Amino acid sequence: MDLNSLSKLQTEGVNPRTVCIDRMSTLEMCTVINADDHRVATSIEPCLPAIAGAIDALASRVRRGGRVVYVGAGTSGRLGILDASEIPPTFAAPRDQFLGIIAGGDAAIRQAQEGAEDNEQAGEEEMKRLALDPELDSVIGIASSGRTPYVLGCLAFAKRLGCNTVGVVCAAPSALGLSGNVDFLIAALPGPEVVTGSTRLKAGTATKLVLNMLSTGTMIRTGKTYGNMMVDMVASNLKLEQRSRNMLRRLSTKCSSMSDSELNALLSASKHSVKLAILVAETGESVDTCANLLKSAGGVLATALNEISQSSTQSMNTEISGRFMLCIDGGGSKCAAVVTNADGLVSHGYGGPCNLTDGLENVDGVVATLVGAARNALKNHLPSGMEPTEPEWRGYMKTCFRSAWIGLAGLDRAGLQRTLAPRLAEIFGLDHTTANFRLTTDVDLLSAVGKESSSVMVLIAGTGSVAMRYTRNEDRYVRVARSGGWGHILGDEGGGYSIGLDAIKETLTALEEKTLGLREDLGEFEHAIIKQLGCRAADDGSFDLLTDILSRHRTQSIKLRIAGMAETVLKLAPGNKTAMAIVETQALNLVNTLNRLVDRRCSSYVAAEESEIVLAGGLMKNDGYRQALQEQFAQRGLHFRRIHVVDDVAAAGAKSLSL
Repeated sequence: MDLNSLSKLQTEGVNPRTVCIDRMSTLEMCTVINADDHRVATSIEPCLPAIAGAIDALASRVRRGGRVVYVGAGTSGRLGILDASEIPPTFAAPRDQFLGIIAGGDAAIRQAQEGAEDNEQAGEEEMKRLALDPELDSVIGIASSGRTPYVLGCLAFAKRLGCNTVGVVCAAPSALGLSGNVDFLIAALPGPEVVTGSTRLKAGTATKLVLNMLSTGTMIRTGKTYGNMMVDMVASNLKLEQRSRNMLRRLSTKCSSMSDSELNALLSASKHSVKLAILVAETGESVDTCANLLKSAGGVLATALNEISQSSTQSMNTEISGRFMLCIDGGGSKCAAVVTNADGLVSHGYGGPCNLTDGLENVDGVVATLVGAARNALKNHLPSGMEPTEPEWRGYMKTCFRSAWIGLAGLDRAGLQRTLAPRLAEIFGLDHTTANFRLTTDVDLLSAVGKESSSVMVLIAGTGSVAMRYTRNEDRYVRVARSGGWGHILGDEGGGYSIGLDAIKETLTALEEKTLGLREDLGEFEHAIIKQLGCRAADDGSFDLLTDILSRHRTQSIKLRIAGMAETVLKLAPGNKTAMAIVETQALNLVNTLNRLVDRRCSSYVAAEESEIVLAGGLMKNDGYRQALQEQFAQRGLHFRRIHVVDDVAAAGAKSLSL
């Protein structure tokens, strides 16, 4: 591309949003720059397939000792040097494996070397001095404009030699892209700069994001991480030494209770390698033996641990492998797992909340909670004295289950069925495409209680509420209709959150009436709610309930805190008119939710007399709430074939698997 065409490049375009930037206030200027920067990340999305292909090509060579050479001029060159220089301390890569080269030499890092970027021949000469190995080495050419002669020269030489080549540009079409010297072209187009032609801005940011992805992805593919932990970093300062200890405690059950001095000794004996230390701790083998295991696994810790777990699993008591049924009730308040066998031996295990709609960004945490609960339930079935290591647990979990049914709160809302089913099935050693593995919502577990009817209804009142109808299809019930369950923000009428919300509104109203002189004092109900919330009185005896609810007690979510009020309301209800009125109102609301499914006009209508109904959730354990609910049934003329009240949902699901 000749210089006359320079103005046609995207990086040289005039940004219409900033033509008056010199006359804006400083705050307006910053706001515009920040808004324009938001365009950078989305400009990289179309490049992801090319980036992924480049990572795979780079990793296959780096794994065999190949070098990665970044070449660029000006800002592009400096960004290449920055990325290359950060790899050795972050991932313990050899210092000469990632090289950053800039037109004009090292002097150009701090001070621009005018004209250096225009010398194509200088690029070729630079590559010659590196004695590139075409079988192993890769060259990444960086040029925002896509036309820098120095970079074109570097890539042309590398390509003639047979090296793997990658181009990172911010223009399309570009001279670099049209040269035929690039195996993988990554062309992010963030658009014109806020200051015309200043590619140190958006183009520079886009380039850094791409380079970060290329190098980090390559390191991950070559085993430099375990999960998202940098287990191959060099602990070169106090912060990184502490990070090493933190990783050992998090990734190894054997290290979780070790003191700092014990971990330091382990790291020292393991040549200061976190992943080698994990292997030593988990296996109890010598450092040399574990080093050989890592070497045979290509340096990939996950592979080494998997090989060990497979070997360890074979030596464990194989008589109990494949004999268990697993059911997990992954609810919004807690996760309950039940393991049972053909002899009817049942054991429970528990974990924290795992509602997907409460934290889509924490899917990995939800999976860890499910696995942890299953392990806790399985411990009582292990041979006496057995304490599996982490790799042994992973191997054992893949062999001991005959079938599994996992009910997960929020699964429908999150839309993660297709993603999670194969992942969880693989953890538990099952095929997600067969009847031996089921991943459903937690509500669907309750359909297993049905026995006598072709139709089963499920009515849940816990923190939230929902109603479902199921129809028998061969050997299981299939959901055909749903009512409610919209989430606490939109109501979930009849659940604990709604009861708590009514209680707080009632108390706030009473406090306002007292402040306005409309009543003399608070009643038993209001005092009980204030006490349950832990609110403190001001010097004048007043309460700022809203501040207490919204601003204090950060250890518990507002949702759970409000839902917790239901327990107080239910305790007061037998002798307190206000509490009883709330309970009766919410019981009515819950029946209204159910009523949509028993309406004759409902597309899946089955008469109540022909259906069984399953009542479940924390509120259903309360006699007063159930009585209020059944009174509403009677008033509506709803007479079910059979009413089941289920306390242990996971046990009910596990029992159905063993039949």
